[in-house]
Amino acid sequence: MTPLSRLKTAAGSTLEGIAAALDASPLTHRRHRIAVTGLQRSGKTVFITAFAHALLTAARAPMAAFPFFPWREHVQHVELLDIPGVPRFPFEERLDQLLAEKPTWPAPTTGLSGLRVRIRHGDVGLLRSVVSSSATTDLDLIDYPGEWLLDLPMLTQSFREWSLQMEELANSAGRLDLATPWLDAVRSLDPAAPENPAELARIGGLYRDYLLRCRQERSLCFVQPGRFALADETVDPAALFFPLSTVRSGMRSGMRPGMFPAGRGTMGAALLQRHAAYLKRVRQFYGDVFGRLGKQVLLVDLLSALQQGHVAFADLGLAIRSISDAFEELRHPLLRMLPIARVDRLALAATKADHVTADQHANLVNLLRDIVGEPFLLATARQSGLMAVASVKATTDLKLKVNGLATPFLRGIPAGRDEVLDIQPGVIPGTIPAADQWDELGFNIRRFEPPRLGAAFRDRPLPHVNLDKVLQFLLA
Repeated sequence: MTPLSRLKTAAGSTLEGIAAALDASPLTHRRHRIAVTGLQRSGKTVFITAFAHALLTAARAPMAAFPFFPWREHVQHVELLDIPGVPRFPFEERLDQLLAEKPTWPAPTTGLSGLRVRIRHGDVGLLRSVVSSSATTDLDLIDYPGEWLLDLPMLTQSFREWSLQMEELANSAGRLDLATPWLDAVRSLDPAAPENPAELARIGGLYRDYLLRCRQERSLCFVQPGRFALADETVDPAALFFPLSTVRSGMRSGMRPGMFPAGRGTMGAALLQRHAAYLKRVRQFYGDVFGRLGKQVLLVDLLSALQQGHVAFADLGLAIRSISDAFEELRHPLLRMLPIARVDRLALAATKADHVTADQHANLVNLLRDIVGEPFLLATARQSGLMAVASVKATTDLKLKVNGLATPFLRGIPAGRDEVLDIQPGVIPGTIPAADQWDELGFNIRRFEPPRLGAAFRDRPLPHVNLDKVLQFLLA
């Protein structure tokens, strides 16, 4: 063997060794955690099902089915796996519901679940492609209730600040009648009295009943603490707390009239302790979900809120703004220690875009933009994105003549019916309507049955609106 040939052999062995090491290293194994939640039945379960199915099938499907799919030409294999320590999202069952001979919208999930989409693909990195032929990217989809996200703004407030906001809401016209039993009970509470767990549990139960009624009877979504507003979630009576703005930690000096210091062993101190324990749980949840790097998808059903009227829409707007403001505030450099500070992408998606004609999608996005506010979008230009989506498109667009003019219509099967109808949904406002404009809004939003797709769609993405652009934004 010549010196030159020995050199080539040594070099080859070295490259093979480096490649083998890289194949098992973080350099070729990337992970993105994508947390998905929604406000007021916005289609979270359908979104995750369709999103995972698209990732599983997009590389083999026509490009038009899911055009903005990274690594399309380099995908070698895709599989769905469990996420260690997280209950599995019921993907197969929910997909079967959508592709059944008589399809139904998937039953909503409750609690926390997840699904790992593992994509094995050619490594297109400039350096790593020289020594390693492939890479692995894990997309961890984390499904959790939107009510849990509503707790996020609480991390930026003191107990008193939070109490003042909740008391103001409870006394508003759209909530006062629901809040009266709790408000009557809390007026008789002496914060300086010795701690009485039974009385705290009684008043806390009344407060929780008020939150549940806000959701169930008025379709209001800005309810805190969010976990108290989940009817199927068990809450320990010893953990219940409620707003009481007359309580404040610290000494009497500097306090306003009518306020009470939370002395040890008092009712006020117990409320502060329970509130602090709850916030600790919230921080721990976001730390566990996002880890070192995370992306948040927040799904919002603006169309249903528009249909429900001014009060419900204003409440949804307050929830969205509070969440987005908290997201920005918790990204402040001085607060990087908080887990949520590790979220590097926030996608705000107005869902059910197939319930309006395609020419109204821009208005839907602009309405969401008006709710969030330009200051937030300018401050987080690289981290936040707005879009209109339909996870599974249940309608088709067409134009029909009305008084001699070509007019946009939707063709689909309205909810509760069997026959296909052509419906004119009208115009969606591109900005938040003024209080005196609600009676003049001219739209006809209808819910639709799922499309009858059948087994042919087991191997290709389901029809959608902009689902691929969500992926593009999250991984940009």
